[in-house]
Amino acid sequence: MFDFELLIPLTAIFFVIGVPVMAVATHFVLRPMVRDMTGAISGKNQDAAEDLAERIGRIEQAILDQGQQIDRLIEAESFRRQLEAGRKAGSPPELEG
Repeated sequence: MFDFELLIPLTAIFFVIGVPVMAVATHFVLRPMVRDMTGAISGKNQDAAEDLAERIGRIEQAILDQGQQIDRLIEAESFRRQLEAGRKAGSPPELEG
């Protein structure tokens, strides 16, 4: 049925080769994950959070600046259309105010 004489050499081969290979593989797979988890728990990622907050602030400022530029362009286009309408009618445009 089963030859028990091979059990001892197979077990020895498993422990001599298999266990160290599994340990090395586990080390390389789990080490980055464990390092990230311990860093998050201890608060090492504070620099990353500050960097992210700074980047978000710059993006928000850029969006606000673009909104102001769009408002200026809309005002300039409106003024240009008023000037063209006044030229076509032959009289200067009326000033609001």
